[in-house]
This record gives sequence, C-alpha cells and structure tokens, in this order.
Amino acid sequence: MHDNSQVVGAPSAAALRHRWPGVFVVCAGVMMAFVNASSTIGALASIQDDLHVAGSTLLWVTSSFTLALVSLVMPAGTLGELYGRRRLFVGGVVLFACGSLIGFLAGDVGVLIAGQVVMGVGAAAILPCGLAMVSTSFPDPAERTKAISVWASCAGLGLAVGPLVAGLLLTHFSWRSVYLPNLVLGIATAVLALFLLPESRHPSRRLDPLGVVLGTITVAAATFAIIQGGASGYAQPYILAAYAVTLVVGSLFLRVEANHRDPMLDLKLFRSASFSTVMLIAAAAMFGFVGIALLSVLQLQRVAGHDSLGAGIRLMPMMLSYVVVGALSARILRVAGFRLTLTAGLVLLGGGALALMWTDAGADYSRMWPGLLLAGIGSALLVAPSTAAAVNSVSPLQAGMASATVNLFRQLGAMLGPAVLGTIATSRFPALLSQRLVDEGVPRASAGELAAAAAHGQVPAGDGATLALLTRAVPEAYSEALHTSFLTGAVVLLVIAVFAAIFVRTASPSPIGSN
Repeated sequence: MHDNSQVVGAPSAAALRHRWPGVFVVCAGVMMAFVNASSTIGALASIQDDLHVAGSTLLWVTSSFTLALVSLVMPAGTLGELYGRRRLFVGGVVLFACGSLIGFLAGDVGVLIAGQVVMGVGAAAILPCGLAMVSTSFPDPAERTKAISVWASCAGLGLAVGPLVAGLLLTHFSWRSVYLPNLVLGIATAVLALFLLPESRHPSRRLDPLGVVLGTITVAAATFAIIQGGASGYAQPYILAAYAVTLVVGSLFLRVEANHRDPMLDLKLFRSASFSTVMLIAAAAMFGFVGIALLSVLQLQRVAGHDSLGAGIRLMPMMLSYVVVGALSARILRVAGFRLTLTAGLVLLGGGALALMWTDAGADYSRMWPGLLLAGIGSALLVAPSTAAAVNSVSPLQAGMASATVNLFRQLGAMLGPAVLGTIATSRFPALLSQRLVDEGVPRASAGELAAAAAHGQVPAGDGATLALLTRAVPEAYSEALHTSFLTGAVVLLVIAVFAAIFVRTASPSPIGSN
C-alpha cells in the first residue's frame, strides 16, 4: 500500500513515480460519476414503466444526484485538504459503490432516489479531491495541464459511454443492470487508490464550519430552485422562497468568507478578472456541452424517432471528437495560449449549436452530425483548458480550493444547461404545436387540448385524420422548439467568448496568493 503522506505543496519522490498510474485511478473515479449521470437518463423510461413513477417524481431520480453533488463539492474539497485527499477520495468511491448497490436493489422510487443521493455525496468527494491530487502531483505546469486534459477527457468519455452502456444493458436486462458497472468499477478503484495514490493534505488549513454550513445551504437552495422551478414553474411560492434563501444566506456566506482568516472559499481569488472569467467559462463549457447533448438526444428521440441506443450511437461525433481533441488540448494550449484556446472553444461550441438548427423534422442525419462535431471540438477546447487555467492560476497550497471551486462552477453549468435549454424547448412546444394544428383547421380549443396531451407524453384521442395530423405536426413543432433552445445556447456562448477574448490571460496564469 502507498502510505507516503504529502503535507506540503511539492510532491514526494514516491508520488512522482506513481503520478501517471494515479491519474488513471482518479479518472476511473471520475468516469463513475459521469457514466451514472448519462446512463440513468437513458434508463428513465424503463424506470418509469417498471416503478410507475409520476413525471414530477421521475425528475428527481437524476436531479437528486445533482443536488447532492453540487451542494457538497466545496465542503468535500475543504475536508480533503484537512483530513487527507486520498482518504476522502476513497471514501467517496466507497459511498458511490454503496449508492450503486442501493440503486440496483431498489424496489420503489424512494429507495432509488436515496441511492442517487448517496452516489451524489460520493461524487462530491471524488471530483475535487481527485483533481487536487492530480494537480499537486505535477509540479511542472505543462505536464500538469496534460494530466488535467486526461482527467477532463475521461469525464467526457463517461458521458459518452453511459448511454451506450445503458442501451446495451436495457436490450437484455432490466434498468437495474445500469448500476452494476459502477459497482464493479468502484470496488476496483478503491483498492487501486490505496496502492497508487499518495495521501496529501494542506499543511495549515483550518475548518471553516460556518462557511461550510452557509455555503452548502446557499448552493442547495439555488440548485433546488433551478431544478424544481423548471418542472413546476419559477413563480411558485416555494421556488421564490428557495431563491430568497439563496439570496439571504448567500449574502451571509460572502460576508463570513470575506472576514475569515482561513475561508472555505477565498474571495480574493475573484479579484483577478482572468480567474473570474475562467470560472464563467468553466460553467459555460458544461452549460453548452451537457445542454447541447440533451437537446440533441431530444432531437434524435422525439423528432427522428430513434431509441436510446440509436440516439447514443448518433451522438458519437460529439463525444468522440471531445475525447480525441481533449487529449490534444495540452499541446494546443502550448501553441495557442489560454486566451485564444478558450475563445475558440466558445465560438466553436456556439457555432455547433447554430449548425444544429439546420436539422429539422424532415432532415436526415447528414444535417446533424456536422453540428455535433463542432460542438464536441469546442467543448474539448474548453473543459480541460479552463480547469487547467483555474488550477495553474493559484499557488500549490490553494490547489484543493481551486479544484473544488472549478468543479462547483462546472457542475452548476452542467445543471443549468439542461434546466434552461430543456425548459425553453418543453415550454415552447405546446404553443407551437397548438398553432400548427390551428393552421391545419383544428379548432383552437381542441388544438390546445391535443397539444397539452402531447406535451405530457400522452396519446391524444381522435379520429384517424387527427392522429395522422399529429404524427406529422408533433415532430415539426418539437424541432422548432429545439431550434429556439439551440439559438439561446449559441447566444450565451458567443457572448461569453467576448469576455474570454478580453479578460483571459494569454499565457499560463501566474499563481494568485500564497496561502
């Protein structure tokens, strides 16, 4: 067992010898989190049919994982610095495996959601502690960037593999089978981590209990409001109350952190316009990557009529280009620098979203794959480089804090992408379908009822002519609704590209602060 312990910024000789095997152990843990996220989405239809889950409850089968992960990623990073990053990482992997076992054995939706919460808590420890161990194992910034690129590529590989794994397993087994791969991978990762990962911690970090509590409440309230608001409406009283909690408690959190001698989140980091912009880019990268992937799946399934496996296969131009170009992003950074790389990534990702508007209900796949390819390349120029820019811009002793912070912004973006872009599409669809039906001569009242039924996934009652009309009008209306979402995502990404071109430093950022 690898028992060398690091308590300072410089890695030990033993840690240096094991640094690349250690990266791949960490990558296995990262893949678990992202495979679970995408494979569970692919299994939702089977879960709903088997457990008879209402649509409003089904939302939380995946969202409970996100809520736990986003809420706890910053505190977990802090605890890793205090009590040992490897210890927290292994604990997170074990928790994740336990959550996968709970999901596999779940007999009702409540138990399944509980399993997803356990997995989310585990992932909250895996992501920041794993990235911090990767960062502190490579003193050279160029080699560190290469390692972070591998780390980020594995996250994308997990997203890509998830739907394929789910599709293959669901072809032969029940939805419970999608949790078995992570259970096996978790056990192997935990054992390998004990032998190949060095223990490391911050030499002088102190617990910030009030900051931990206030920060967790702030992020949890905001996350709940964003997720549930997209399903029930953002004007609901309890959603408004959640936003009020976010505002009040968030203000207290910022005040506490500004005055704490050793805060969980050092607000002085955000005095750097480059660091602040990089955080925005990290969020935008996942906003675009996950949001565009979700919209593309909806296009493939609800417009083109493919099943989950067919949709996953057709998403490969985006996922494979992300993995391949992501593996080369460290070399690209050495030539182009951070500013040009990140700006180009945002432009390409936004351009991919615009290109996907070329796809409509009557188009074949040849119109879709170029946009997916552009989006994958753009994402690859954003995810790893923005993570590297964040970690390289702080001192080694702040690597854990930077890792937790960039993971928080990444996960917020990954949550906002589907929430915002998906909500735009689903909210516009009924009105667009209703208007198409009216244009075809259906009375407005009947058209509204038919559109409402179609929006809830129900097969509306009607004669043969009406059903034939719906068969044609539903994909057309859904495709038009998706175009609005693609356009919204493109505008957001291209606006942030302007900020990247202005504020991000061209070269590798110099460390901010020293303690």
